[in-house]
Amino acid sequence: MPHGGIALDPNHFNTTNATCKEQAWEVHRACIAVGETIQQLRPDTIFLSTPHGIADANNFIFYLNPLAEGYADTDNCQCPPCCYNISVVVDANFSVNLASSLAALYNVSGLSAYGPPGQSSEPFPLRWGEVIPLHFVPELNRSKVVFLSQPSRRYTEVVDMITELLKLGAQLYKSLEAREERVVVIVSADLAHTHSTDGPYGYSNASEPFDMACGQWAASLDDAALLVEAAQYVSQALSCGYSGMVMLHGMLTAAKDAGSQWTSRLLVNHHPSYYGMMVAQFLPKTVHKDL
Repeated sequence: MPHGGIALDPNHFNTTNATCKEQAWEVHRACIAVGETIQQLRPDTIFLSTPHGIADANNFIFYLNPLAEGYADTDNCQCPPCCYNISVVVDANFSVNLASSLAALYNVSGLSAYGPPGQSSEPFPLRWGEVIPLHFVPELNRSKVVFLSQPSRRYTEVVDMITELLKLGAQLYKSLEAREERVVVIVSADLAHTHSTDGPYGYSNASEPFDMACGQWAASLDDAALLVEAAQYVSQALSCGYSGMVMLHGMLTAAKDAGSQWTSRLLVNHHPSYYGMMVAQFLPKTVHKDL
């Protein structure tokens, strides 16, 4: 799921290009469709990976407060007046257990805000990387949420992190699959940020092939598309979502190795502005037949 403000509300997308405007609406509608699928799945827990959360320089961070809340705004319309707020219950006990159990093998830890882990009366602060994807989930208050924040070394070391991300994803799959509760995983991710000379990061000819490789992976779960093709472009493409997608691939690979069959579906892959946005969903085949 993307976290760009254009996806949140294209009404405020400041462009005169009709094609770009329609692409923004296609992204928005695809996010709504995925949210409706999540609603049909009725998850007890939503596990959300964010690249724009409260981040540690080295470690993956679990948020440990019992509550979390925050807001997002849209491109070209800041809060106020364009405020999109969410407040969620965090599965703090599970988050504490994950942080503790994974710390021995991976660069993982937990972070509590304004109080002891799992006990603070203050909500953990959220922003657009968490709020926008969750905004599209109807009946959000029926699910508890687990937040995993990607470390800030992803900005400069994401290719070197690939093996680590795959291993962490595999272990996370085992931990989530062992639960009796039904779990939905959301990866908050935008693609290349270098599609336009007018954008804040300038233009790179790596942006288009990076986004296309990510789309090929999302449509087919082709290892090489994500781990080889996209990897050779990501440092120039400047994608905030790559680490989360690689971690998700580790989850899905572990599921496949455990005998579970999954379907993949790419709903949309556009760059109406300087950054790319992709919407995709992955479902166990047994669940896919029921939807």
